[in-house]
Amino acid sequence: AVVSTQSTGGVFLHIMADTLGSVGVILSSLFIEYFGWLRSDPICSLVIATLIFLSVLPLLRDSVLSLLQRVPPGESEAAFTEALEAVMGVEGVLQVFDPHLWQYSSSTLVVSLRVYVAGQASEQQVIGRTVDIMKEHGFSEVSVQVEKELYKKALKSYGPSLLDSAGRFGLGQYTRYDSVLSVH
Repeated sequence: AVVSTQSTGGVFLHIMADTLGSVGVILSSLFIEYFGWLRSDPICSLVIATLIFLSVLPLLRDSVLSLLQRVPPGESEAAFTEALEAVMGVEGVLQVFDPHLWQYSSSTLVVSLRVYVAGQASEQQVIGRTVDIMKEHGFSEVSVQVEKELYKKALKSYGPSLLDSAGRFGLGQYTRYDSVLSVH
């Protein structure tokens, strides 16, 4: 059977456990009745418990990794990089900062990012286009923070230490150089 979400997976496993339990009880009672094998009951119970335990491990693993907000496995990272490159192509976008990708649930991929835009760029258009790009690439929840060029100029007036703090604290910055998305 194909399990589409963790909830349906849990329901499926519960039904299978009930079914296996019933079959085990029937088999062990038949062995006891016709062959006098009293040990068949604990043996059937151990086999059923082992099968249930082994079938629950993947569901438990996926649940724990979702709770830890992991980066989703598979093609999501490649799609994320491709989407970031597309965002860099949006009119007015100068840089993309602090992009984050995680899996909220089995069917929900979440993206958050900061976009540095030119002073004349429309924030609403940049946000709208960025959200559209991310959703086209399969990300269901998107949070975009826009920072204008004027904001960076205002920070410069407070001194270079404020602008350099991102690098010192390891906050990534993505910039386009020769059509390659680089991490600084």
